[in-house]
Amino acid sequence: MAPLDKAMFSGNLSISTDELEKLEVLNHAEAVDEALKRFKWNCRTTGCIVLQLSADNREAAAGQFLARGRLAREEIKVEASKIWAGAEAGLTLSIQVPDSRRFKFNDGGLCSDFMDMEEVEHCVTTGGRNGQVVMHEEYESRGIGAFCLRLVCHLSRASQKAGVTLAFTVMMFPGKAEEVMDTSELTRSPGWPGLKVCEGDMQLLPTPTSPWGCPVLPLLRTGAPWGDTPITPTMEAMKDKIGWIMATSEPPEVCKTRKALMAKWQKYANSPDDFSPKKGPLSWPRPQQSRNTGRASCFYAIHLNHSTQYIDVTLYKM
Repeated sequence: MAPLDKAMFSGNLSISTDELEKLEVLNHAEAVDEALKRFKWNCRTTGCIVLQLSADNREAAAGQFLARGRLAREEIKVEASKIWAGAEAGLTLSIQVPDSRRFKFNDGGLCSDFMDMEEVEHCVTTGGRNGQVVMHEEYESRGIGAFCLRLVCHLSRASQKAGVTLAFTVMMFPGKAEEVMDTSELTRSPGWPGLKVCEGDMQLLPTPTSPWGCPVLPLLRTGAPWGDTPITPTMEAMKDKIGWIMATSEPPEVCKTRKALMAKWQKYANSPDDFSPKKGPLSWPRPQQSRNTGRASCFYAIHLNHSTQYIDVTLYKM
């Protein structure tokens, strides 16, 4: 894998005070949308990173990738027999791909949790595009089983042009999420084989205006409001947390047929050492600190100057 352009990681300035004030979020839902809009987000498909700060705001306790925007504008149609071996001929599964915000990234990387079919708007029809809808109580008798989806993101070559761009793939897996995960411990890997539903690109936002040594800004979910505890972690600590998330960049292994998919699953279940995740086109610089960093050696104090309405940032040693 080629490393991202070093120029993206140049500079050792602090995040500008104007931008720092815009980064605070109080939750992972509407507050994230509001923060992105403060950075001119146009509601297109995008990704961002939220850092959870400690109770005193001095440490970046955890980080999480989030996605926003539509992943597919049109309904996706797939022959049912390509997903389930016992599916009746002539049946079609139609899926309305969920908005990206509904995919959860609880493992701390760029690969989402599995989403069961009950959370996905879908239907099965017979007789072509305008065919009759198959009722849910008929699924079992007509060979229709369960499925789950997940969203996998990784660095795209387009990142070398302007800002960081992620390629995304919505993957489908025959069976319920629990059943798929029981197949192998390797299912947690972004590269675990599946069937492709759709793909595209998304930009990683917000983009900084000051060269602080990272091509993206993190949104900050503060442990205490800055008005009460005007402190943030060091710039290096925040860059390291971002780096560990971006280091999980890995494209999925796409199979074109159910037969090929089942063969892969069987192979990796019998011989886990044969599983070799695919390498993406680009890599993020390796973080300098370990994933579980200790107490920060210094912190920034943020003071709102009421006379000028500007934020003063001061670095203190511990």
